[in-house]
Amino acid sequence: MKNLFTLIKVALASALVCCFATGANASEKALPQMRITYTGALNNSDYIPGTLLLTAVDGTEWNIPNALFRTRGATALNYSMKPSLNMKLRDELDEELDTELLGLRKASSFILDAMAIDRINMRNRVAFDIWNSFSRLPYETDFGSRNGTVGAFVEMYINGEYKGIYCLTDKINRKLLDLKKPEVDDNGNVTIRGALYKHGTNDEGCDQNTPGFYNDYIDYTAKWHDAWELHEPEDYASPEAWAPLTELYENSNYSNYEYVKEHFWLENLADYTIHVMALAIVDNWGNKNKYFSVQNMTKNGDKRRFVVTPWDLDTSLGGEYDGSKYDGNYTTWAVSDVAKNAPLPFGACLAQQEFKNLLRQRWIEGSLGAFAVDSVKQRLFDNCRLFIESGAWQRTIDYWNTQKYSEKYVDDLEKEVSLIAQWYENRFKKMDEYFGITDEERAGFADVNIIVTDNDITRPRDIYNMQGVLIRRNASDDTIDNLPPGLYIIAGQKTLIK
Repeated sequence: MKNLFTLIKVALASALVCCFATGANASEKALPQMRITYTGALNNSDYIPGTLLLTAVDGTEWNIPNALFRTRGATALNYSMKPSLNMKLRDELDEELDTELLGLRKASSFILDAMAIDRINMRNRVAFDIWNSFSRLPYETDFGSRNGTVGAFVEMYINGEYKGIYCLTDKINRKLLDLKKPEVDDNGNVTIRGALYKHGTNDEGCDQNTPGFYNDYIDYTAKWHDAWELHEPEDYASPEAWAPLTELYENSNYSNYEYVKEHFWLENLADYTIHVMALAIVDNWGNKNKYFSVQNMTKNGDKRRFVVTPWDLDTSLGGEYDGSKYDGNYTTWAVSDVAKNAPLPFGACLAQQEFKNLLRQRWIEGSLGAFAVDSVKQRLFDNCRLFIESGAWQRTIDYWNTQKYSEKYVDDLEKEVSLIAQWYENRFKKMDEYFGITDEERAGFADVNIIVTDNDITRPRDIYNMQGVLIRRNASDDTIDNLPPGLYIIAGQKTLIK
């Protein structure tokens, strides 16, 4: 029989994810030390060889002599003094070396996020940790249906030179999202199944003024300045791999609400919208900085629906793409502005009462958990204390004050984080005003506390949200344990997962 401790496993799991970035290191008042070397000039197309030496707070070392590096993103090209990098690990045979670094899931490919335009070096990590606590994939995976990255802060040395705080991060990829691999028969015929598309591209040779395919089907310009990159299956780039996305754009009904309901998960769209609204993630509401994925395009129904996954959240919490918003001057992007000029497929949803009701419900649920003011403040101040008490922030200041060109940062981190926390508290109130939420309504919702036991839930255990939208069919115990906090109907019973 499930007890209360089992019911709050989701909350505990979310806290563990947060520990990658905060508590696991904060208790030691130190940061892991990462030292990488490479030979040659960095670029964003070709990997160059190098090495990795990573030392955890407890002294555990990863010494990998065969690593590959390249820059990632347009921002990295403008901040060569502190570049964000893609890193691949290889064994002595130059094969992929799956490695578990600092508690992250085992992989051979990681991101070294420089956070060079974020003056507090934590927005992307905090925003992803909030997302992971709030939203899950609409199907089960080996990673608890996680739909975002996790990461661990480190102090970085590049070719012997100190560079300050980075975040070692896992990737959004086929394995995390459980996208099905291509099938190749005995005659070499390939059947594409799972696909992952990144909205936005900086690849050379992709003409964003002219719709079409570019770079051997790696890039696709759907409309004027609306470009995509194929991330899975990159080895089988072809028109077939793009079929679900091209059909979406080519079908004149893509802006039709019923069409969107058939091809997307409404709860996933609502969660993404709330995330953008609450954290004012301005740079993620247009034609970039998110993923669309399809689990298996050879199947009909749920496995061919699109899932939206966020990406590059460093303009969250009042920030700006160039680091220009700080010291009490933060974004003025209104909550109501999110409903204006909404990108595909959100524009088809935001005028619909059903979707508006779903947004309101998800905000109430999120405001009691992942988006609660105290919860967001704790994430911010946990990282702040870690950076200051470990000495990493002072070392960062001392280093960059000696350099001609530097990243964006603030001398008084605690003051800046306090101002951002106040900004979020005001944003929270504006979210309540937008949705018409009263303290009494929220308190009444919080009082719902139905304990679920195995005897209470009979099969089939289909899970619906409070709008009656099916979320998961024939749910297992693990599925229920991995639901984000919120109110559900499970086997016909109203159930609050805390």
